[in-house]
Amino acid sequence: MTASSWTRKVFRLRGLPSSISSPKDAARLLGETLGLPPDNITVYSLAKTSNQWGPMSKMATVQFKDIPPTLDSETSITEWRIPIRESPHNEVLILDTQFEGMTVLNDVETANHRAEDELPRSVPGVRTVLYGYDSQLIDSNSFQSIGDIAARLIWNLKSGGWNLPSSRPIIFLAHSLGGIVLKDAIVQMANSTDKSVKDIIRNLLGAIMFRVPSLGMEQSYLMAMVEGQANETLVQDLSRNSNYYVRQLDLAFNGLSIVHSVKILWAYVTRESPTIVKRPDGDWNKKGPSAVLVNPESATCHCSRTDKSLTIPINKDHSNMVKFFP
Repeated sequence: MTASSWTRKVFRLRGLPSSISSPKDAARLLGETLGLPPDNITVYSLAKTSNQWGPMSKMATVQFKDIPPTLDSETSITEWRIPIRESPHNEVLILDTQFEGMTVLNDVETANHRAEDELPRSVPGVRTVLYGYDSQLIDSNSFQSIGDIAARLIWNLKSGGWNLPSSRPIIFLAHSLGGIVLKDAIVQMANSTDKSVKDIIRNLLGAIMFRVPSLGMEQSYLMAMVEGQANETLVQDLSRNSNYYVRQLDLAFNGLSIVHSVKILWAYVTRESPTIVKRPDGDWNKKGPSAVLVNPESATCHCSRTDKSLTIPINKDHSNMVKFFP
């Protein structure tokens, strides 16, 4: 994927029949369903879903050269259900832009399959799965806590069979709030009395934490976005001035024996990141003054001064530190 293609919207495509065996077949079926030529569609990954309990199907990640009018919506619509033409079982394809839950990027059991995503192609034999959750700040009516998000991650891991004896070792790559969610999930799993949950954590091999605010972050600009909203408490929990949530979580996390038996690396940025400001028209954009939002001490969970061998400095800002270009 070229650097310029990152500016184009990426869709997740679900509900593909299990008979679809190649990105070309997926593009053809989606093109027929939307009435588009297949060469208007690029399929970057194709894999079986991770849910062990639902019907067998496949999912893909796609981009359009020109987004169809039916998908280029100015409203808040983020998911479209499109009936497959002449389907004997009334099957539908589901396109979305939220990527909530598990998105599998590649299958490892098919020797000749290589997804076009950079990580599966660079590390063959590794199944790569994205996990997405609702992190909307502006105009949000969600009062979920970080612990709630972590609990749903655990549920998704169980649904995907990550607790089964056949499950392979797990390595997490977590960015920013995602790392706090992961730490909370690990603490929950370690303290669970449910054997099927503990079996997930036994498969943990390690993690790379990208700019995770383990000791809090500067988030006054975020507070301006959520003041008075249901999600205000979630943002407050990330404050570097908070003496409760992030620091208590850090103590609980570092007190787990599993944390000291696996390999965890901590990456931090060495460039200031732009902040978000409100425009005169009421919208928000990243045009505010640059600032150090998460300092190296917080991003490395103390390791910047105790064990530098576990730290990775990245000369990028917050958003660009996890974007990899060929």
